[in-house]
Amino acid sequence: MQKIALINCFFGPLPWYFDFFLKSCAANVTVDFIIFSDHSYDKELPQNVKIISFSLNDFNQLATQKLNIDVDVKTPYKLCDFKPAYGVIFSEYLKNYDFWGMCDIDVVLGRIRSFMTPEILEEYDVISTRHDFVTGWFMLFRNIPEINNLFKKSKDYIKVFTSETHYCFDECNFKYLQLDDEVSNILDLDCEIESMEHVVRKEMNLNRIKVYYDLIMVDGLSGKIKWDNGTLSYDGEFEVLLYHLIRYKANQYTKKNVWKTIPDVFYIDKYCFRQNAIRTLFGFSKYLYFNKLKVQFLKGSNLFKFYASNVFAAKNSLDFQNAQFKNQQGDDCFNILDNQIFFETSKHRGDILVQSKFEKNTFYLKNHPLAAFRYYRGNNETVSKIRLMQIDGGWINYELKVENSELC
Repeated sequence: MQKIALINCFFGPLPWYFDFFLKSCAANVTVDFIIFSDHSYDKELPQNVKIISFSLNDFNQLATQKLNIDVDVKTPYKLCDFKPAYGVIFSEYLKNYDFWGMCDIDVVLGRIRSFMTPEILEEYDVISTRHDFVTGWFMLFRNIPEINNLFKKSKDYIKVFTSETHYCFDECNFKYLQLDDEVSNILDLDCEIESMEHVVRKEMNLNRIKVYYDLIMVDGLSGKIKWDNGTLSYDGEFEVLLYHLIRYKANQYTKKNVWKTIPDVFYIDKYCFRQNAIRTLFGFSKYLYFNKLKVQFLKGSNLFKFYASNVFAAKNSLDFQNAQFKNQQGDDCFNILDNQIFFETSKHRGDILVQSKFEKNTFYLKNHPLAAFRYYRGNNETVSKIRLMQIDGGWINYELKVENSELC
């Protein structure tokens, strides 16, 4: 059996979903997990999980040494760009493995070996969990020098590693929507940098490597997820490798569960985790409350706040600088011009901003009453960050790109 090690770097307090991640790791006894973190875990770890005490400064020193460039990462989020280089940076920890991989902790894993079969591991050098781009939340690399150094085939890797900007280098330079239509090719798109998707596609086209693309994961607010003693399924029909919590964890309506003990069977609905089957009274009650009643109440509360704020809106001009803001995890942007917000997808119509009478630093969009945003000022009193709440409760973080800008 080919040996697999999955690596994660996580700095800061361990989040509420970490126990669910560990439960799913424990069910994959033939795969090892190595987590580099500056926070300890006060419960018993599964035998195949190791947490190594490690700081951001330790990472900078080791990456500088291994990559022979000056690495000075200042924020943990920037580490995403370095994931394809983990095979080089953490090579001392990977000597005894046939494959190494990146694996985020905001995932619930199913049976890894049911998807990473001996036949697939024998044939492919790089393995993704999506069909349209390589996936930074889980991806495997054959542990040989040629594959470990693939990232160096990007003409921009030094630029990426020495910049404070996050480029989504581990995936596709934020071109998710363009690639999701199953028609676009990353090599045909206008991108800021050559990402790992560029590298992998080019090398695959030249027949230098073999790459496995398949949609074997679920993300978003899908619901209908069941974890049963290691087996992860969607809609009672499809077994999947993992469920990615990226949108679940960043949502106003979802319940962030903290359980003393993670059971051998649990369910993940659209807005909550559940221990009991929906056919039981307790399971159905919890499903109904958290996925229907509570969400409708919160949406109704948001509507009330919007309409009340709209009726009693201030007549004076809002205190915003004209500026362009870019999605921190995407390449979409919007502009604020004369206290109106213009989205990239609807440049010719601006949404009037309505100041909330109930929450500090919060505004509503007059044409989208279930959407809202909170803004954060920097040291110079300029609005530097905005968190936009979508209609489904999801939060998207935007950061200041250009002041006094023209439309995107």
